[in-house]
Amino acid sequence: MRRVMLLITAVGVAVLLVSGVAIAAPIGMLKQFKVPTAGSSPEHITQASDGNFWFTESFVNDQNATPHKVGRITPTGQVTEFNVCDFCFPTDIVQGSDGILYFTKNDASLGRITTDGTVLPDIPAVFSPNGSGLDAHGDDIWFADFNNRSVWRYDIPTDTFTQFPAPNTVPLDVSVGADGIVWFTDANGQIGRLDPTTGVVSEIDVEGFPREINIASDGAVWFTERFSQAVGRINPVPNPGADDVRLFQVDGGPEDIAPADDGSMWFTRFDAGNIARITPEGVITAQSKAVKGSGPFGITVAPNGDPWFTMLSADKIATFQLR
Repeated sequence: MRRVMLLITAVGVAVLLVSGVAIAAPIGMLKQFKVPTAGSSPEHITQASDGNFWFTESFVNDQNATPHKVGRITPTGQVTEFNVCDFCFPTDIVQGSDGILYFTKNDASLGRITTDGTVLPDIPAVFSPNGSGLDAHGDDIWFADFNNRSVWRYDIPTDTFTQFPAPNTVPLDVSVGADGIVWFTDANGQIGRLDPTTGVVSEIDVEGFPREINIASDGAVWFTERFSQAVGRINPVPNPGADDVRLFQVDGGPEDIAPADDGSMWFTRFDAGNIARITPEGVITAQSKAVKGSGPFGITVAPNGDPWFTMLSADKIATFQLR
């Protein structure tokens, strides 16, 4: 298949779009593991310090089921579920500097669970995370708060929340760079940049509808636009602007995105039923075996380079073992 390069001008800003599909697929083997609870809808996934992968069960497929759970899967595929709440719909999950896993849900609190499966008391929040994206950096847990048009920081040692207003935005997901700069997707068609030392929020126009965001090993900021069928990259320069944004057209409904050690990114393709890898230059290679109707959603990359991801519609956790 050929790749077509198009130079498009939008709102007076030159943006480079790369269109096309992969000409080759990564070599590897897809392995799938069933989550015991039917209708659990596993959503986001992260790797913890215990070497296992932890995931939320959002119960999109069966909202009447209770109690709601967080799951753990070992590298060999053994799944254990933990009851964490009634009707709280866990969404995103990340491990903090204290070794505890924190997760967002649909009430005004932050859920917590240890790596041995002990469910800790919720942390009352001054806002409702309500399914917001989160990230960990140092001793902080960061949240996107679309309801209150803000980004929040939770400081673990002091047990305090700090609000960073972003009044012209609708933050959806958040990721923090090695330099401490906080990046977030904005449903208004922009990518937000927050400097925590000054509280200043700036924005880069990317159009479309950016959803998930993450930062590559080279410092580049990547994001997905599921409904616009695109994956975007912002160059790792000190003060990036619209000229530093590249949008790569893909198909298959790109959803979540996660970094690999080599500077590439893996992303889920919800509609296509598989995952794909994109290099900094925009070369896309898709996992050849698609599982129709599985709804790949959250993704993380293990230290050995293998991507692990959730299959929201199939109630499964999967990994693509590279060779």
